Amino acid sequence: MSIETRDPRSDDRRRIVEVGREAVTIRRAVAGVSMTIRLSCRAYRGVALRIGALECGRFHYEVKLTHSDPDLSIVLGAGDDLAAMEAQWLEWVDCLGLPALAGRSEASEARVNVPRVALACRTPHPRRRGAALTSRRPRLRKRRANGRRLKTDVVDDDPIILSPGWEDR
Repeated sequence: MSIETRDPRSDDRRRIVEVGREAVTIRRAVAGVSMTIRLSCRAYRGVALRIGALECGRFHYEVKLTHSDPDLSIVLGAGDDLAAMEAQWLEWVDCLGLPALAGRSEASEARVNVPRVALACRTPHPRRRGAALTSRRPRLRKRRANGRRLKTDVVDDDPIILSPGWEDR
């Protein structure tokens, strides 16, 4: 799907965004140089449904593909009808497989469990590695000093004693 949005830093004050299942491509021209930025969908934090300003007694809703860099965030849809924006939000969450976010601003966005897509976009729990176990159990390198040879005591270097039956031959 191709979307044309405003971009204040672009030469012609617009950018073209192509959103696909695997990647998002942003095309714009800055200082006479045309550029294309391609990001994996996994680089985005999620699809957010935001409640915007109150205009003429009605709230303004916005569906946004959010990124940690605000310049790379993309508005996917906007409107005054909550039911239509919620349906569009759920379609984008289902299509991209990203977490569903909701909130009033970027700082207050929280993950939301959406019944039909919650399992597909849930993030796994962090695994216990490194710091959690090192305080309890030393690693192999800590237990043994590498590079040292063990001292071996020579019992006797007489070949007659070490090799029984040698003198009979």
